[in-house]
Amino acid sequence: MKNKIITILESAQENNATDIHIILESECGRIKFRRKGKMYNFQEISKEEFKRLINFLKFIAELDINEHKIPQSGKTTLKVNELDLALRVSTLPITLMDEVVVIRILDSLDKRPAKSLFINDKEFDFFKDYMELSQGLILFTGPTGSGKSTLMSNLINKIVKEGSRQIISIEDPIEYEIDGMVQVEINDKANISYEPLLRGALRCDPDVLMFGEIRDKTIARELIRASLSGHLVFSTFHSKSAVSTISRLKDFDLYDEELKQSISLIVNQRIIHTGSKSFIVYEYLTASDINDYLLGRQIKYKTLDNKLLTLKNEGHLNDEEFSYYNQKFK
Repeated sequence: MKNKIITILESAQENNATDIHIILESECGRIKFRRKGKMYNFQEISKEEFKRLINFLKFIAELDINEHKIPQSGKTTLKVNELDLALRVSTLPITLMDEVVVIRILDSLDKRPAKSLFINDKEFDFFKDYMELSQGLILFTGPTGSGKSTLMSNLINKIVKEGSRQIISIEDPIEYEIDGMVQVEINDKANISYEPLLRGALRCDPDVLMFGEIRDKTIARELIRASLSGHLVFSTFHSKSAVSTISRLKDFDLYDEELKQSISLIVNQRIIHTGSKSFIVYEYLTASDINDYLLGRQIKYKTLDNKLLTLKNEGHLNDEEFSYYNQKFK
């Protein structure tokens, strides 16, 4: 089975796939690749081969092979084309005894420097001043698959390489292994949940705290407090736009004054795939914008729609691409 997985991974690399889906159909198993945000069929396999493939993947990712009733997630590394490839393996039960698997290919951050994530250097340079802040909350928002964790981890990696600040991350799961920082993974089975981990991390003298995702009002309030007590905090959040992020945070019973005092930057982003390149496009609200919005003042900022039009006018998007993403971002 190892050779089979290596062959699949080699094909995934050749096709620039980010995810591999191994699913069960009525008569067979099927392997699909996600490339540039879209799904493509790769290979049909027998049901027997499907089951052996699932078991092998669970084994190398240190998952419970005998557990079929709950989702599981783990990580492993395989050597593919002489390179160590980091993989996240996630399972999802579909019947009492059957499950499907998705493999996320985790590129090394060194292979994808932060500048390469954008259409030009100016889009990256915008973040430099915010990376040097001593406190405040920086939120990366957008839907699933918009590159939030990738961008956040890249920026954190830049801070790590400066070597002058203590950085602690709390993640579920850890997506990118970054030397030079303390990374803690949430483990519900071992009763290692986010609340005690966050309190413990703050007692360990961090300058910068990275928290994987804000999922509820408790963690939102804790991160607000951390940013107000002299820490630079990075986190991600699901929201449709930069402005709607504020509304969603207010739904968590956070006070306007807390939001004004704590949030330094809200970034709302998407990934665009063209024939020649994939890159992040984003809109943002600064602390001043957030303050004005909460005071009921009109704010002016370049929205994702504005960014798309600029990309089209500058020749980075053709008419078909512009129309597709203009509709997709609605």
